[in-house]
Order: sequence, then structure tokens, then C-alpha cells
Amino acid sequence: MHQFEHLRLHPERPQIRQIRRAVSMLQQGLFVVVPTDTTYVVLCKPESLGAINDIRKLRQLDSAHLWSVICVDLSQAATCVRMNNAAHRILKRCLPGAYTFILPASSSLPRRIFGKRRDVGIRMPDHPVCHMLLEEFGEVLLCTTLELPDDDYPAFDPDAFVPRLKHLSCAVLDAGWGGTEPTTVIDLCDGEPELLRQGDGEWPI
Repeated sequence: MHQFEHLRLHPERPQIRQIRRAVSMLQQGLFVVVPTDTTYVVLCKPESLGAINDIRKLRQLDSAHLWSVICVDLSQAATCVRMNNAAHRILKRCLPGAYTFILPASSSLPRRIFGKRRDVGIRMPDHPVCHMLLEEFGEVLLCTTLELPDDDYPAFDPDAFVPRLKHLSCAVLDAGWGGTEPTTVIDLCDGEPELLRQGDGEWPI
């Protein structure tokens, strides 16, 4: 059965009832669109194959796409990736914030999604809506930017992008306009940090 929810929230004091509705839809295996400190993102459970396929079609992603894992804190991140003391110090200094850190994936992440990739991006946004959703859900979620085909930048205006999602089973947590500047991406897989993309987060920090 088709389910679509357009949930409007206060950007700094999100209503818990709306957050719990989005959590319920995630638990049902659907995806949600959520604001972060950079752009709007699409989130789903790592085992929700139907939602993953819907997201791939929506964004026209191929199998090589690098998904990120979004976490509420560093202890949750440690269940998904392997990090040495130096990497841990960098994440502790920068997160939550506008960064994606690439780290070696742990065996807990499903191979059917990540394939032969041995790395994964870790995100921990500094945004009240996203943070409350992650706290309520209690587990890591897969994450990718909401960037729709033929657009030159991430979707930022819910009034413009909601009509393009209404035919899908999902929820949109609408906290007003989002940003268009993506995260700064840092590769920590080989010891020395390597800047892969300069985005909203300052680097070096």
C-alpha cells in the first residue's frame, strides 16, 4: 500500500510526535528525507532492500555508489567501521559537523549493499531534527544526499521537491529550506587524512 507523509517540523525544536511517525515508517522498511547541517538527505535501514531500490531509482544511482552511514555518536560509529586512535581523535574533534569521513568498513555492514567496497563514509550531522530522529531510532541508517536527476545541486526547497516524491512510499521531515553545500569528505583509510572534497566543513581543522 502506498504511504506518503509530509511532516512539518520546527527546525530547532522538532515535535516528537512527527519524529516518531518517521521512525515508524523507517521500521516498516520505508525511507525518509531529513534535513542535516548541510543538505537534505535520504535515510533508510541497511536491511530495507525495497527502500534502497527506491532510492537508487529516485537518484539514478549505480552499484558503485558510496553510501554513507549516519550515526548519533562515536560509539555507534565504531560498530560500522574500524578506526585507530588517530582517526578516533579526528572524528571526536570534528563531529557532529559537516564532514563525511571514509573509513574501513566492519563486517557488520551488509555486503549486498556495499559489494566489494571495503570502505564507508561516516556522518554525524549537527542538526536538531536529524539528531532527534537518530536518537529515537537507536540504530545506524544508510544515508545519501537528496540530489535529484537533472538537478545541478542538492534539493533544498521542500515545496519544490515534495511533489517529486509523492508517488513514493516515504516520509519527508520538512524543516524549511536546506543547504546546497555538501559535506567535506576526508579519507582516513590509509593513515594520513586525505581531502577528497572540500565542502561546508573547514579543512584542515
